[in-house]
Amino acid sequence: MDNQSGNKPKTKRRKVTVACDHCRARKVRCDGVQPVCGPCNRRSEDRARCIYTGELEKKRATQSYIARLENRLHQLGSPRTSDNTFLRVQASPWATSLSPVGHHANAVSDEGRKAQGSPQLSVDGDGNGVNAMMGAIEQGRAAQGFFGSSSAAGFMRQIKTAVDKRVASPDQPSLAPVIPSGSNLLPGPKLAPQVSADYVLPPRRTADSLMSVYWDYVFPLYPFINSTHIKAQYTSIWEGGTLMQDENMLMCTLNVIFALACQLADFITPEEREGSADTFFTRAKDLFRFNIWDTGSAALIQCLLLMAQYLQSTDSAHQCWIVTGLAIRNAQSLGLHLSNTISHLRWSHEKQLARKLWHGCVLMDRVISMTFGRPAMISRASNGTASLPLTVDDEFIVPGTSQGPAQPSDQPSIISFYAKTLELYEIMNDVLLSLYKPVSEDSAPEAHDFLFSGTSEGERTIFDLDRSLSRWASGLPPHLCQGFDFASRNPVLYRQTIVLRARFLHVRILLFRPTLSKYCTIRDNSLGHSMISLADSFPRRVALQCSIICVKVAQESIRLIYDNVPVDGTGGPLPAWWYNILYVYTAATVLVAGRLCPSVLTEVTPASLTQSWENALGILRKYQSYSKSARRCVAALEILYEQVASETQPAASQTSYPDINPHIAGGLNEISFGDGVDAAMIDGLEFPDFQDMSWLNSVPSNLF
Repeated sequence: MDNQSGNKPKTKRRKVTVACDHCRARKVRCDGVQPVCGPCNRRSEDRARCIYTGELEKKRATQSYIARLENRLHQLGSPRTSDNTFLRVQASPWATSLSPVGHHANAVSDEGRKAQGSPQLSVDGDGNGVNAMMGAIEQGRAAQGFFGSSSAAGFMRQIKTAVDKRVASPDQPSLAPVIPSGSNLLPGPKLAPQVSADYVLPPRRTADSLMSVYWDYVFPLYPFINSTHIKAQYTSIWEGGTLMQDENMLMCTLNVIFALACQLADFITPEEREGSADTFFTRAKDLFRFNIWDTGSAALIQCLLLMAQYLQSTDSAHQCWIVTGLAIRNAQSLGLHLSNTISHLRWSHEKQLARKLWHGCVLMDRVISMTFGRPAMISRASNGTASLPLTVDDEFIVPGTSQGPAQPSDQPSIISFYAKTLELYEIMNDVLLSLYKPVSEDSAPEAHDFLFSGTSEGERTIFDLDRSLSRWASGLPPHLCQGFDFASRNPVLYRQTIVLRARFLHVRILLFRPTLSKYCTIRDNSLGHSMISLADSFPRRVALQCSIICVKVAQESIRLIYDNVPVDGTGGPLPAWWYNILYVYTAATVLVAGRLCPSVLTEVTPASLTQSWENALGILRKYQSYSKSARRCVAALEILYEQVASETQPAASQTSYPDINPHIAGGLNEISFGDGVDAAMIDGLEFPDFQDMSWLNSVPSNLF
């Protein structure tokens, strides 16, 4: 009809297949011109908002990238590449801000991610473009954290790097890792609102007191966090200042800190500590909006480590195990286990925090594995790749500088304790791997093999492990050695000295305890040869000395804690009370085993054993008001000791030891189980079979 009237045909509206996000949101016709479309270009305030992330654009970008890659491969033909062609690119996973959802500070655009060409950290946990098994990444899409060289994504990066090296192209961005200009490990300020939450804080005076307990008693032993940063954020909360991290995660972390402090605060009665701590921890759990689909962050790992530490003081063994595993996996996803990742961080305080976080995961992994008798998650090889934290306190590491920090020469660092503990626990891990591996009865090693050689590659002998412990002890800085004057004048350093000594003695018990266990079950046909008497066999002589050392170390461990328990009921310079229960229980079971070996009593007198035993029970009874675990430990030990006395009573009466205590030789039928130990608790405990010494290797967690 238009043609008949002479009018020109109406121009059909051109269908635009590509539109920027801003035009889509405003429902404005977009011409699809890049990098800035026409409508956005005409409005200066909209130019920065012109971003293309639509599905068609992503598909076009992917197809374009594949086409370019195929074209270059075609140009190359079949090149001969040297061994150096495929270079591994160790990309920094810190190229994207770790700010929470809604934060835009230090954000990196899609084009920036392309330019960096490395797997980036997705702030909002977007998993598009990532295959769980392949680890493959769509071009221009953020990946879920760090992917190593064994992953498909790592291999594709190597291929792409090799291609780009052979054929340079001006329109193809480089794959070299780009170090961001801002701070990424600690998140930037929160600019966008989050889901509202009920932030309940205790009165300021109570909060300050609990924070003081944390800084004085917890942080010097477990410096998992950046103290300068947390202190500044804590002050900002009360003053209404700008928070430099996700408010929700910060409040969750503070409530975990309050819960931990309640378990150690002297101004809270032991009977009230558990209830007070649980109140704060319940708030923390309500604020903890962790989603397994989201990418981790430094703040998340800090919070998880603190949660695992708190859960050690409760009966929630399973939750402690799982939370520790979550912290480890999130740290590994950020690449914190790699020295290259940390070296790509710009600022010194972030490098230090990354080291502290990773090794905090290592420390908790080692302790929890030892406590529960389960395999460690972090291998020795994985732990060895990241260097230990610098022995420099947080206040001497200036934020925003890349200069190497230094500790004042006249002020020992509290981080030295952390570094030496990590070294000690690595030896402990070797002890567990070499001496506590599950072995069936049919494949149990002979005594000679058990003492002098490992049965598998990488295992270490008792002698080698003992030498490592001796070297560790001789390498302690002076302020961490008992008797050093400076430590006695500084409460924090003095406590570190006592705690480190307690940990060292516990590891020594773990080292010699398997030999004591085997020595207690030796039979005449277990060792020796027809031409060599059992008593003169070399393995038996060595096993006897190892058993004696184990009992003496147990006595020393009990004496150390007993001598430092304050009369006024305060915590004093000792480890946290739940560790004291573990150490004393472990040492007390060694005393029971020593009682089974008359030859051990030739060097460890029965009178000294009795004194150590009574001290051990006295310590545990002090903690009966703190936790049910202490009450169960007392009941278990007394029943165990009573059974040992009844087993050895005939032998004891026939021995030639005139100084043997009749309290031991005559049995323990008149022993009082102490306050808080009821019949139901006793009925729940099984009597041990003394032909099977597995009870010796038990820990308090086995009593539940």
